[in-house]
Amino acid sequence: QKPIAAGLALDIGTTAISALLVDLFTGEPLASGSAGNGQIHYGADVINRLIESSRPGGLERLRAAVADDCVTPLVEKICLSRGMTPAQIYRVAFAGNTTMTHLFLGVWANFIRLEPYVPAFFRLEGLRGSDIRIGVNDCADVLAAPCVGSYVGGDITAGVFASMMNRRQASSLFIDLGTNGELVYGGADFLMACACSAGPAFEGVDISCGMRAADGAIEAFHIDAATLEPTLTVIGAPDAKPAGICGSGLIDIICELFRAGVIDAKGRIVRESARIIRDDTGLAGYVLVFAGETGIGRNIEINETDIDNFIRAKGSIYSAIRCLLATADTRENELDAVYVAGGIGSGINIGSAIRIGMLPSMPAERFHYLGNTSLMGAYAMLTSRKANSEVKNVGDGMTYLELSTHPGYMDEFVAACFLPHTDASLFPAAEAELT
Repeated sequence: QKPIAAGLALDIGTTAISALLVDLFTGEPLASGSAGNGQIHYGADVINRLIESSRPGGLERLRAAVADDCVTPLVEKICLSRGMTPAQIYRVAFAGNTTMTHLFLGVWANFIRLEPYVPAFFRLEGLRGSDIRIGVNDCADVLAAPCVGSYVGGDITAGVFASMMNRRQASSLFIDLGTNGELVYGGADFLMACACSAGPAFEGVDISCGMRAADGAIEAFHIDAATLEPTLTVIGAPDAKPAGICGSGLIDIICELFRAGVIDAKGRIVRESARIIRDDTGLAGYVLVFAGETGIGRNIEINETDIDNFIRAKGSIYSAIRCLLATADTRENELDAVYVAGGIGSGINIGSAIRIGMLPSMPAERFHYLGNTSLMGAYAMLTSRKANSEVKNVGDGMTYLELSTHPGYMDEFVAACFLPHTDASLFPAAEAELT
C-alpha cells in the first residue's frame, strides 16, 4: 500500500476549531473534525482574551488553551480514524482571525486592542511544524492565511478566495457570521473590508440553550401563529432528540416568534400560552421542547435575554453592512451577489434573516450560503501553490475600514437593534407580514 503523506487544513475560530486531514498525493480529504476552542474559559470574545494574554503568563495560557488542549487532541483523533499519526502530516495551512492567529502561535497580541491598533504581523513566511507545537512533523511546511487589519484576519482572506468574489467584475458582499462579523465589499477591481463585534450568539454561545451546529442542534423552526405550537428540524438522525439551538435555528426562531406576534420589535414576549414561562424575576421565555422530549433532560427554551443578545448581534451585522456600503457610495439594491459564510448550521433561511433585519432586503436569488469558507480557503492553500499565492494577493489588495472611527456607525447600530429596524421601510416584506 502506498504510504500516505498527509496535509492538515485548520480553521482557528474564536468559538470552534475545524480540521480537515488531506492526502497530499491526491488532494483527497481523508477525515475531518471539530471541537470547541478552549480559550472560551478566558472570555467569549477576542477583547477579553487579549486582556488575559497581557497578564503574567497569560500569553502561554491562551496558546496552550487552543493549541495543546484543543487542536492537538483533535488532530490526534482524526489521524487515528485513518490509522495514522500526526507525525505523518508534512504540510499545514491554517486560517483564523487576527487575534486567534497571534494567540495560536504564541505571539504578543495586545497592540491589536491598544494604540496603535496594529498587529505584530500581517503575513508570516517560513513557519515549520515545530513552531506550532501541535504534534505534526517538525519539518512540516506551515502556511498561514494573511491578515488585513486588527479585526480582519486570515479567515477572511481565505474566505474571500473561497467565494471567488475577487475574480468577478460584479459588485459583491461577503459576510462571515461568527463571534466577530467580518464583511468585504468589492470585486476584481478592489476589496474593502470591515469588522464588527457581533458576539458569539451566531455560534450558540451566550444563548441559554445554545450549542454549536452539531447533532441534536435545532437548525430550523416554524411556529403556528394561532396555537404557538412549533415544528422543528434537528441536525442528525431522523430520531435524534433536540439538545440545543445553533445559529441557523436561532435566526428562524426569532423570525417566527416575531411573525407570530409572540415578541415585539424590542424582543419582549407579549403573548401568553402554555409554552410561555416566566421565572421569579419576571423574565419570560418560550419553550421549544419540553424536558421529556429532549436529549438533555430539561426544557429547551429561548428567553428575553437570549433574544436581546441576538438582536444586538444582528444589529451589529446590519449596521456594519450599511456603513461599509455607504463608504463605497453603494446602495443595497446595487449588489449583484451576497455571500454568507460561517459554520452556523447547514444553511440559514435567508428569508428569515431578511425579515428580522439582519441582511438587506433583496431578492433571495442574490444570496448564496457558502458554509465554512475559512476552512475551504485553508484547504485550497494546502493543496495548491497557486491558491496559496492568490490568497496572499487578496490580503495585499484589501482596504481595511475601522468601524470604531466611522462617524455614523453607532447611530446605525442603535437603529438596527429593533425588529426589523427603526426604519421599517428598509424591510417592506417584514412590514407587510405584520400589517
